[in-house]
Amino acid sequence: MILYFSATGNGKYIAEQIAEKTDEKCMSIVDCICEDKYCFSNEKIFGMVVPTYFWRLPRIVAEYLGKLRIENCGYTFFLASYGTTTGEAGSMAKKIMAHNGQNFDAYYSVIMPDTWTPVFDLTNKNRVDKWLSDGKKQLKLVIGNIMSKRKGNFIDRKLPKWVTAIPAAYMYATERKTKNLSVNKDMCVGCGICAKKCPVGAIQMKDGCPVWKAEECEMCLGCLHRCPKFAISYGNGKTDRHGQYKNPYTRI
Repeated sequence: MILYFSATGNGKYIAEQIAEKTDEKCMSIVDCICEDKYCFSNEKIFGMVVPTYFWRLPRIVAEYLGKLRIENCGYTFFLASYGTTTGEAGSMAKKIMAHNGQNFDAYYSVIMPDTWTPVFDLTNKNRVDKWLSDGKKQLKLVIGNIMSKRKGNFIDRKLPKWVTAIPAAYMYATERKTKNLSVNKDMCVGCGICAKKCPVGAIQMKDGCPVWKAEECEMCLGCLHRCPKFAISYGNGKTDRHGQYKNPYTRI
């Protein structure tokens, strides 16, 4: 079983590729939470594929790991996708698992387009294509290691805890405030995709437009990237210029 958390398809694509080559199934962590599924036993291969947010794990992933129980599985792994650096994502996962007396056999990373458009310009096709090309190459090596059940920590582009701990925690806590998100009501068509797909149910539809009913969310920007009219913005307006992104190799 390969679990994944994915807002724009990068993690889902990685999980699907691994599942296909290892003859496993894959499942969204969001669906696992909805089904109250936290225990996995007797799996030939059990893996988790998650994104790196602000040099760390998304809150939803950290909380899920805290409840996860893996029993009698043949081979286990953790994989962090990243745009620039994996930061402390791997060490956070390892620490949470150790607290519960567990560990993954291997830790991997795969580069993917960074969807944090307040900073990164995804209208730059060459850059996006380079990210995807490099990611495919890394993923091929990772799949080979998984199939041979290689053990160890193979995460690239890590940062030491003393660099990331306080800045990352502060930035994530600040940036995931939903007051940073807004909708252009003239562009919104009231399709409700943003509310339906929000992994933590932070959005509701009111008078045909999305309203963020929670003070904070995961800040996955899935609402922004999935909006068919690109009516949702974040913060300083750069997201309007930096485009939208969905992984072209999977359906999200």
